[in-house]
Amino acid sequence: MKDIKVVKEQIINLLSNVKRENIDKVVKYLVEGDFFTAPASTRFHGNFSGGLAEHSFNVYELFKRKNEIYDFGLSYDTVTISSLLHDICKVNFYTVYDKNVNIAKTGEKPKWIKTPAYGVNDLMPIGHGEKSVILLQQFIKLTKEEVILIRWHMGGYEAKENLNTISTAWNMYKAGVALHTADLESSYILEDHFEPGENSNQVKFKQ
Repeated sequence: MKDIKVVKEQIINLLSNVKRENIDKVVKYLVEGDFFTAPASTRFHGNFSGGLAEHSFNVYELFKRKNEIYDFGLSYDTVTISSLLHDICKVNFYTVYDKNVNIAKTGEKPKWIKTPAYGVNDLMPIGHGEKSVILLQQFIKLTKEEVILIRWHMGGYEAKENLNTISTAWNMYKAGVALHTADLESSYILEDHFEPGENSNQVKFKQ
């Protein structure tokens, strides 16, 4: 787990250098919302306070490197917006509740305790990648490539009826594959995740 205060400073600095009208409004939305205290997921990668920001920064670092390795020719703005903000749909998305967890070891009599856990409170149920695109375009103008990269960053985790469309999109903009793999590598290789009850001290929004 990274120092969230450092990650916050790095993300704000990166976004502040984007030459896109109203990018300051995006930064304000992140700061005033729970982007820097929310988890990245409820049960999987980054399921701790600050996990969403850490995940977003990890994806940025990987995607930036892939842009250089594969010579996609993406601008600073496109790399930064597409990676740091691909999961902006998760701002103000999670909630905390008390969950009953069995902490007994295998073979022991069940021992149930209440522990804080993350749940979902989706106030705008319009999907995932498409939701990030819609939210962002309320603040800034996205290029066609940025729309496609963000919209389809989930790749094969989309509904099966979308797979042909994803293939078409990635053949059009091959950097979409790199954003998806950066997302996967960040989630499954770089980031911690906790089993129920293990991270009770990390289940919070205020720091």
